[in-house]
Amino acid sequence: MITMPSQERRDYFIRLRPYLKASLVIFGIGIVIGLMINSRFPEIADHFQSSLVSFVKIFRGLSKLQLAAAIFLNNAVKTLAAILFGCLFGVIPGFFLFANGIALGLVFSMSLQSRGLWMSLASIVPHGILELPAVFFGTSIGLMLGAHAVKSLFRGTEITLGAELIRSLKFFCTVILPLLLIAAFVEAFLTSALVSPK
Repeated sequence: MITMPSQERRDYFIRLRPYLKASLVIFGIGIVIGLMINSRFPEIADHFQSSLVSFVKIFRGLSKLQLAAAIFLNNAVKTLAAILFGCLFGVIPGFFLFANGIALGLVFSMSLQSRGLWMSLASIVPHGILELPAVFFGTSIGLMLGAHAVKSLFRGTEITLGAELIRSLKFFCTVILPLLLIAAFVEAFLTSALVSPK
């Protein structure tokens, strides 16, 4: 069983702080661009909406428990990928943040137009307060691993990338996965109930 003592988790979180800030900035820029795309390039927004509808259809017909499992698996795999591919100089987690920021900006903007503020918030906030921090933790780790990869390539560091990767996987298993699991159940049971037509 993979464990990470509480003090080690706290110390690791402190090390992640600058990369968390970077994650929020990249994600925020993506959101702003997503909002701008919907207002200035409606044809792109329409194409994105069609793609989103096709993606959502994959989950139709699932029971709430199956939906929670599918959401959890999808988010866990993508977040783990952002961590592991962060070793490639942080490019992948940076792109992941930027692309998902654009997607959220587009979705929220289109939802505002069709469903209003309350329903738009209800479709994101309940599970988002857990899911987004978990994803940000993952991308922050990816960015940190990328920074270590750059340092080790150009000037060498005392901390090996392998040791950092082991710590990151421990944090993933003890902090990120539980948050994603709870968020998946909240999205499947609570969020879906709030936004489903009565």
